[in-house]
Amino acid sequence: MRTPSHWRGGAAALTSAALIAVVLLGASPAAARYGGPAGPTTPTALWASTNGTSISLTWQQPPTGPRVHSFRVYEGGEVVARTSTTSTTMNVPFGSSHVYTVTAVDRHGRESAPTDPVTGRSWLSGVNPECLPTPTLPITVTAATASAVSLSWPRHPLGGELELRVDGVSLGWTSLTSARVGGLAPATDHQIRLYRLNRCGPGSDELVGSTSATTAAGDPARPAAPTGLTVTGRTDTTIGLAWTAPAGTPPDRYAVYEGGTRVAVSVGTAVTVQRLFHATWHRFTIAALDSAGNESTHSPAVSAGTETCLSSPPKPVELTAIALSPSSVRLGWTFDATAVSYTVWDGDTAVATSRYPETVVSGLPSASRHVYRVSATLPQSCGETPRSARARVTTAPGPAARPAAPASLEVIGNAPGNWPTDARLTLAWSASTGGEPAVSYRVYEGATVVGATDGTQLTLAVGGATWHTYTVVAVDAAGNESAASPSVTAQGMFYPPP
Repeated sequence: MRTPSHWRGGAAALTSAALIAVVLLGASPAAARYGGPAGPTTPTALWASTNGTSISLTWQQPPTGPRVHSFRVYEGGEVVARTSTTSTTMNVPFGSSHVYTVTAVDRHGRESAPTDPVTGRSWLSGVNPECLPTPTLPITVTAATASAVSLSWPRHPLGGELELRVDGVSLGWTSLTSARVGGLAPATDHQIRLYRLNRCGPGSDELVGSTSATTAAGDPARPAAPTGLTVTGRTDTTIGLAWTAPAGTPPDRYAVYEGGTRVAVSVGTAVTVQRLFHATWHRFTIAALDSAGNESTHSPAVSAGTETCLSSPPKPVELTAIALSPSSVRLGWTFDATAVSYTVWDGDTAVATSRYPETVVSGLPSASRHVYRVSATLPQSCGETPRSARARVTTAPGPAARPAAPASLEVIGNAPGNWPTDARLTLAWSASTGGEPAVSYRVYEGATVVGATDGTQLTLAVGGATWHTYTVVAVDAAGNESAASPSVTAQGMFYPPP
């Protein structure tokens, strides 16, 4: 059975007496898939986190280039998810492998080049992965000045935070894959170590990566470090920060870092970090810079998340309506964010809901006119989006009679199939009574007919652990459909490894 592609798989201005300035790094963007060189740059650090019944993907926003509006997740050249933040969870069959890439899209629809692919497998062996041999992570020195070094490393396969130690001194635990270390003396060697907590057994800090870094020759003078870095406000796209200036001569300016990436500079003691995405967590440090660019020791890090809900959520776009018959219309649309469900409106009346960005509205009168719009219900109780633009359609001429809709639909069987990837769902429903006699029934998932029968139950092959939402319609001898039954949602059975 085909799994719907989109589902295989979710500042206030600061007031300060200090001058506030936000300077974001600029660079030449990568070639865009659409729109030439003006498109967004490619996201970075795509990573797949695997568990038994799904694959979670995370990535980092492009640090430069035009503001990104949304992201698209691809598998095998097909868009399988759209989101307005930097993570998503893919609902996939248990025990299956998948290769994904991600692109960034700006508000003009221009798309970046894809990330390097990542592979996720949706089940783990019966052995606690913490007890397997731990791979070593390579640490790369990406930049070095006379007073600072920038470092990067890949994510650990088991996820979680890593502790960064420089010359034996801990700089804290981080879930990021880069760091900036300031306040170093010129022309000196430094030992870099990464540790993680191994939870197999009593638990201990385990060395997972090491390297050395040498600062460049230069002036030994260093500004004093700022203190008291705090979060002063946040929106769905910004986080406000403020700090205390070091004693003595004020520094020339301050640099704000997220890991090893400079995200803002300021000549005052407050700044608003912009170009963020909703429902994302960030870890910032700040350093003082003198007129020669020498960098102080960084402040202790602060972490903060942007607001979960979008202040101006997008609405569904590209709504199309196609008359399939005298009794039914197929609707499809695009939504560049994550939705729990969609509501289809005919005028001001809600006529259908769908888990997918497509559906069939059935049981319509022949030669009837309809004006459809669609709204999305957002996750985490973030409300409903504005409605889409209108799509007008008229059903074909035909007889007026329609079968009555099946009054109920339920799952009466859910069994694993071929281990580990398959399952069998058995649906049953009440017979259509009233109206034109029904001669058969069609089962829909979204806008796709996934099965048909002249009885009142049907068994469907699905991916183990995958979620599905179905409706059923009655069909008369002329092919006209009834209105849809109430929907039912089920997860295919699966057997986890021992």
